[in-house]
Amino acid sequence: MLRLLAGEAARRFGGRAAVVTGSASLSFADLDRFSDQVAAGLAHRGTRIGDVVVLALPDGPEFVICYLAAAKIGAVTAGIGVERLGLLTGLDPAIVITAPSVLPPLSGLDVVTLPIDRGRRSPHLYDPVRLTGLRRPEPPPPPFPPDPARPVVITFTSGRTGPPKGVVFGNRQLEAIRAHGAGLRWGTGDARLVPHPLGQLGFATRLPVILQTGRTCHVVAEWTPDAVLRVLREHKIGVLQGTPHQLSRILDLREELPELSLILSSGAPATPALIRTLRTRYGVPVCNRYICTEAGLGLGTRPDDPDEDAEFSVGRPRGSVNVSIRDAEGRALPAGDHGEVLLRSEAVMSGYVGRSTDHAVFAKDGFIRTGDRGYIDHTGRLHLVGRVTRKPA
Repeated sequence: MLRLLAGEAARRFGGRAAVVTGSASLSFADLDRFSDQVAAGLAHRGTRIGDVVVLALPDGPEFVICYLAAAKIGAVTAGIGVERLGLLTGLDPAIVITAPSVLPPLSGLDVVTLPIDRGRRSPHLYDPVRLTGLRRPEPPPPPFPPDPARPVVITFTSGRTGPPKGVVFGNRQLEAIRAHGAGLRWGTGDARLVPHPLGQLGFATRLPVILQTGRTCHVVAEWTPDAVLRVLREHKIGVLQGTPHQLSRILDLREELPELSLILSSGAPATPALIRTLRTRYGVPVCNRYICTEAGLGLGTRPDDPDEDAEFSVGRPRGSVNVSIRDAEGRALPAGDHGEVLLRSEAVMSGYVGRSTDHAVFAKDGFIRTGDRGYIDHTGRLHLVGRVTRKPA
């Protein structure tokens, strides 16, 4: 799936920037070409369908190139970045791709260290010398038969309620996310600054949408309010997205953003006061979004919804996403009653790493238990009121 989308994106968008980090830019054409060459390199080193490729890389073009390259040969990408290196335990990777000074010496693993501190031929174009040691200037292996169940990417839960868990998404889930986010449209994506690490759900499972819509992703080496404002202004980006904490820190700078047209809050509950303040300060619609990692897709208010929707709710279920509120025994509750929030769609994860099913998370009818507590009001809006308290086993 990603292989086909990358090729079509290269054909349609060519020299348009796919990933921008600082002053360097990687085009859609080069993303497809270099990921082909890295795919050839991975295959040459013995990486096969179903093998796990760990990316212990900082956010940037190399991360995206290697993720796409692994998908092109049917391997499974696990992006752990450079801050959560403990996630490497339990993944049993066929290969680990990293950068200088990120990992300690690892015995028994095939580790490739990319010289990402090199490559200065042009201050504006991506230099493939940064892929030295992995890239081979030859075609990748031929395409393999499609398989909706084949795993593609592993992302991780936040670890706020226990040790982080590896969540597996395959072609079926990525296709559902692509259909939900892009449908039949090509080339309609506006430029965005990515607010979270590339290995997390927001980028790792949305790459099909990014490729199909031709969206330019701006990536900062380290998220800070000053860095975000600088990128938004320099590139005239119209959408500001982040967690409530990130958005609050940007508000604290009291800077104007005249190019802004929309704000998206996600990743944690936002207070009504924050939503109102953002809308008043910048004079643009503010949307409130809700998802849990295991669900793949979630809910969100829309720019044309009444203001109170984003202040007091996370919107209504739309498209293929279903919501159910249930009691401790798993019985569905009527509108207005508080219970656990469950989500269902074709994007629900395949399972956790090392176990395909988990009855503590999956309901019998395919809904996923989020661990969040809420209720649906008489207009169909979902309201969150806290976390579910589990009884000890």
